[in-house]
Amino acid sequence: MELSTLYSANVLLLSIFAISFLSMSFRVTPHKHLRSWAAANASMAVALAGFSVEAHLSPAAFYLVPNALLLLGFGFHWHAARQLAQLPTRISNALAPAVGTVLASLIAYELANPVLAYTASNVIFVLLCVATLWAYSSKSFHGLISAVGLILAFFFIAAEGVLRTILGLVTQPPLGAGMLNDSIQDVHLLCILLFVSMTGAFSLAISFEQIAQRHKEAARRDPLTGTFNRRELQDRLDDLLRDTPKDAFGLVHFDLDHFKLVNDRFGHVSGDQALIEVCSVVKTHLRQDDCFARLGGEEFAVLLPNITRDNAFKVADRLRERIAELRFDFAPDDFFITASAGIYHGDGNQLATTDLQLTVDRGLYQSKNAGRNRVTFADPQPKTA
Repeated sequence: MELSTLYSANVLLLSIFAISFLSMSFRVTPHKHLRSWAAANASMAVALAGFSVEAHLSPAAFYLVPNALLLLGFGFHWHAARQLAQLPTRISNALAPAVGTVLASLIAYELANPVLAYTASNVIFVLLCVATLWAYSSKSFHGLISAVGLILAFFFIAAEGVLRTILGLVTQPPLGAGMLNDSIQDVHLLCILLFVSMTGAFSLAISFEQIAQRHKEAARRDPLTGTFNRRELQDRLDDLLRDTPKDAFGLVHFDLDHFKLVNDRFGHVSGDQALIEVCSVVKTHLRQDDCFARLGGEEFAVLLPNITRDNAFKVADRLRERIAELRFDFAPDDFFITASAGIYHGDGNQLATTDLQLTVDRGLYQSKNAGRNRVTFADPQPKTA
């Protein structure tokens, strides 16, 4: 394939992705990573266009501009990956590689040593690719198939950069100052074309995957407190009841005592704040696999898989104590909220979900009737024939 065709294909594809990401950024939230991707593709498109018109540029311009723009594009890729992963990042992350390339190229130009510029550009390039694939390996992208595609794309292009550097050093100096301007430009341009296709497609895909993931997570959560909702609790409880063999688990229902008085005395905004603070303290005393859900109003439930009877009671009673210890900015120091709870422990054998809910509700009512601010075990009633 002719070089002009490869250059044109790369520039066209990069331009299409740049426009696509920029257009999406006006309709999707968050949008900053989309604009970084747009800047990355646009910078790389201009860089490759610059490489393709070497004859029309002065040696100094050709020495500096395309390489700097290419590294700027990869810098924006790194910046976008960190934005998407919600890792700390600033615009300087995108600019630094290009600035480093310009400085190395200026020194090489003064020393009339193109190998120095070629090597420095490639080293920065490889480090940038490794940093970007490392960002896509972060916990934020676990479970997203598109992240694997992006990791492979940056691993591929980083490996190609290493090979290009070794080839340039051990065989002969590059024919010119540009990163791609050596004896096997067509191979490098084909690699770039494959990389652009992969990153463009997988970047689009990961954006939609994250949107779908956020919607899925929102469907499992209570919008006020961030706890799981009744549906998620029901699904997890059903899963436990289907397990064979069954492990013992605990199910706790608790209710905040006289909570209506909080709303009546301090207002509904303060009531919402109290619910948020109660949920926050409860979450800190639960295991990762426990399911804490808001059932509605001031009613909550905690599903404790794989736990002994004594430990299930200890967890429930500790939560009751921590809730009673809470103090609130909107109320005097002598004001506090208590919770009453009912608890079931067992393997749920031959019990339906509704039977378990009735059981823990019965324990909850026993706690209320006994004076509140306590935890009560309630065993399931035998089914009548």
